Amino acid sequence: MVKPDRTEKGIRFGCGFAFGLLVGFLAAARYMYHSAGWLATVAFAAALLCGWLAMRRGDEFWESLRHWWWF
Repeated sequence: MVKPDRTEKGIRFGCGFAFGLLVGFLAAARYMYHSAGWLATVAFAAALLCGWLAMRRGDEFWESLRHWWWF
């Protein structure tokens, strides 16, 4: 397997970050009734986690989400 270059890692991280930001924001807005700072913190943490996982795992990350999300 060929290791991804810097550009591919950036794209992977960016897509994962965007997905994590959206999912984190929706989850925090739906289940947590705290301040806007708490909502932003949860969304940012989810974005960093998803970005890092997408960068490290690539297509495995997205496939696992597809199987987990839609069973």
